[in-house]
Amino acid sequence: MTHAIFTLLYARLGHPDQAYKYFKESYLPNLNPPFRVIAETKGGTNPYFATGAGGVLQSILMGFGGLDITDKGIIQVPSILPEHWKSLKITGVGIEGKTFTVLNKN
Repeated sequence: MTHAIFTLLYARLGHPDQAYKYFKESYLPNLNPPFRVIAETKGGTNPYFATGAGGVLQSILMGFGGLDITDKGIIQVPSILPEHWKSLKITGVGIEGKTFTVLNKN
């Protein structure tokens, strides 16, 4: 779960290489065959780690997507995508069903 938070922070700080490195580390070593579900630890065998999966989702929405929950609702703060991602579009957000887009500047 820590790697997902590092992803969020590096993306918001404008460091795409570090953000993507931690994003991959947040789930790849923990994938279990045959369905590639996320285990709690690297090489772990438990059937599913919902908190870890939530962290991966959080790193995408709030890290690369820049979404932030405030008193005024969900807003988008500056963020950055990995170099090889063209864009990220997040739809149906909040009670208003907002759409947020991040375009890669590379």
